[in-house]
This record gives sequence, C-alpha cells and structure tokens, in this order.
Amino acid sequence: MADLLCDASSLISLTRNCFSSVLPYLHTNFRINFFISEHVEKEIITHPLNIKTKQYALSAMRLKDLMNKKYLTRIDADIHEKSERILKIANNIFFAKGQPLNIIHLGEVELIALSEHLNLDTLLIDERTTRMLIESPFLYKKHLEKEFKVNIMVNKQNFSLFQNMTQNIKIIRSSELLILAYENGMLDNLKNLKNDMLSAALYGLKYSGCSIKFSEIEKFIKNVN
Repeated sequence: MADLLCDASSLISLTRNCFSSVLPYLHTNFRINFFISEHVEKEIITHPLNIKTKQYALSAMRLKDLMNKKYLTRIDADIHEKSERILKIANNIFFAKGQPLNIIHLGEVELIALSEHLNLDTLLIDERTTRMLIESPFLYKKHLEKEFKVNIMVNKQNFSLFQNMTQNIKIIRSSELLILAYENGMLDNLKNLKNDMLSAALYGLKYSGCSIKFSEIEKFIKNVN
C-alpha cells in the first residue's frame, strides 16, 4: 500500500468509531503517510472546532492531535485552478432532463488534483459516489437512472476527460485500513475479544458512511473466525 491522500469521510468514520489509532499504527508498521488537502482540514478540524454545534468536536480534536503528532499532514499546493476544472468536468458528465447533476464535491476533487501534483495514485474515500464515478461509471449511471427514474444522458467529452484524469487512481476505504491493521496485530492485545471488536468496528464504519456492504463484512468476519 502506498502513501494515502485522505478524504474527510474516511477520517471522520475512523475517529467517530474510536479508531484514530489506525493511522499511527499503520504509519509505524508500514511507513504509510497520510495526507490531506487544505479544504479537507477545514472540513474535519477547523470548521467543527469553530461552530456552536459540538457534534463533531471530539472527532476534530482527535484529528488535530494526529496532525500535531505528524501522523496526518496537510499539503499546501496551488491546485485551485486544476480543482475547479475537474469539478466543472465531473459535474457536467451526467444529465437528467437536460440538467447537469452535481455529483462530486470540492474535497474529493482536490484529492484528484493533488494525486497528480504529488504523483500519488491511492485515495482514501468512504463516500460511494466518487468511488463509483472513478471505478464503475456505467454502474453509477444505472444507479442514477434508478434514483431519478429517468434516462440519464452522458456528455462523452467530459466523461472521457474525467476518465483520462483518474484512470490510474486506486480507491480504498476506512474499512480496508482497519482490516489491514487488524490482520497485522493491532487488536491482538484484546485476545478473545478482538474478532468481536473488529465486527463491531466494521459495522460502526458502515453506519458512519463507509460504503462497505453487509455481505462484505459478514464474509470477512466468517473467514477470520
């Protein structure tokens, strides 16, 4: 596994389920470095710590601690124009009743722009839309048609441009990070409880927004028992 560019969704999923320790564990044992963009830092740390609603404050404090300890690193790069271009292309690929569908956000787009800037090809993203848009765009088109109950038209030029920009990108989820850490001993000190802890954690990640299927969780737990 290579160094990772991280989206807000995955980091929030891990910290809300008390598994922010996965990052230092994998950094120490596999020398994996975890990077975020300026926008993601604002989303996961700056904004939650500066609003009255404290729903995400604990997660933000945990992530800020990871940054202070150098397990999570913000990348400062001049990618604004490139990000805006990717955002415009991605949100003008699929059309419903002649109207473009806004399907991707700035945080994910910045990761795509940064991946080219840093020559890194692995993104940590829990959110399903970006993953499907990169890995299975035609399956995502079918999903949109089912959701909107109309025929979805595709702008072939923008579709081709987006594919060319993302063809070498690989996406993993927070669940796969947790499984990697589990398989390499992170929960061994729990002895007989570690499998139950893993199962509970994977379900927790799913309910926090990780796009992992119930069947994937059940299959993995069955194989480790």
